[in-house]
Amino acid sequence: MRRILLILLTFVCTLATVAQTNGAYYRVKNKKTARFIKVIDNRGSINLHTTDADLGALLTVKGDAFSHSDPSTVIKFDQMSSGWNLKCQGTNTYDIIGYPVMTDQTSRGTCAYAQKGTITKYLADSYDLLNLNSDSSRVKTAGGGDLESWWDILLVSPDGDNYFGLEPTISVGGSYYQTFYADFPFTFYSTEMEAYSVKTIDNSKAAVVIEPITGGVAAATPVIVKCSTNTASNNRLAIGSGSGAATGNLLTGVYFCNDVSEVSGHRNVVDYDASTMRVLGTAADGSLAFVKATSLQYIPANTAYITVTAGAPDVLKVYSQAEYDALPTAKTGDLNGDGEVSGQDLVIMVNMILGKRDKTAAADLSGDGDVSGVDYVKLVNLILGKN
Repeated sequence: MRRILLILLTFVCTLATVAQTNGAYYRVKNKKTARFIKVIDNRGSINLHTTDADLGALLTVKGDAFSHSDPSTVIKFDQMSSGWNLKCQGTNTYDIIGYPVMTDQTSRGTCAYAQKGTITKYLADSYDLLNLNSDSSRVKTAGGGDLESWWDILLVSPDGDNYFGLEPTISVGGSYYQTFYADFPFTFYSTEMEAYSVKTIDNSKAAVVIEPITGGVAAATPVIVKCSTNTASNNRLAIGSGSGAATGNLLTGVYFCNDVSEVSGHRNVVDYDASTMRVLGTAADGSLAFVKATSLQYIPANTAYITVTAGAPDVLKVYSQAEYDALPTAKTGDLNGDGEVSGQDLVIMVNMILGKRDKTAAADLSGDGDVSGVDYVKLVNLILGKN
């Protein structure tokens, strides 16, 4: 049976408004509950025998739990010959259900529905009258006359209250950074913002080389974003345009991180693997780096990471190309990447031999493909200046 993720994924605009802004991006707010639509998964199903539709990929979140920085609340409307194709989080309604989303408008507002043969399903907010203040609620299907089936649509615009802005948490030298991954193109509306791709990962120098992206950022491009503040209202994006290429980008993006879902059957996570993944953070000296996380279970939604080989350094500092070119050649036996061979490297090698750390090529001083007591003796001699 075909999947039906956002059987009506949003959907709720007035036809006149959408017709004028075809291809624009919106947020959708329920007229009864004032909750916003949020996409938490890209899976769903429909049972043509019972006419039951699985809308577990959609939740609504109340206004004070709503985030201006959440891409899962931003939906693109593309007009088709009949109805609409709704796009969000790397998926779209037409690919999933094979037919367009339809809309009706009355004095109440706008409702959205999908049809298959004799089946008609309307998008509605399911809420508990005794618990209207809960942070989130399930989305359901309902009859078109149900009060919770009516919605308002809000155009996402950088110069209004319904803006999209970033809230980076990594502070380095007076600037703020985060990785970001969304299924929409964008340019920077606020000043002093920059985007970068990852060009090179060098384990021997414990280095990651980044490259600026010009011309805005193309859709579905994982990036590092630099901001001058950590406040969303001061880090606004202009969504809908941006084509900056990131050829050879070594960042991998993640759309979803839905572990303990309010809706069963819609768990969607990327497990964090400390041996092969590094996430953006800071080095011991406070500089920007990709680091091995100590308490991360899953890759957060709409972020990015780099993949490394087993045995890669725990910390890989971030450099521009010019900074990287000026780095000294890594020394064999320099296991902590500080440019020296010392007793600290000896401790690291002992832990490698004991199986407490991953072995690296820099520790294989004998060149036999392993790290053993032979390499230990050679490293001691290097430190004593006997080699």
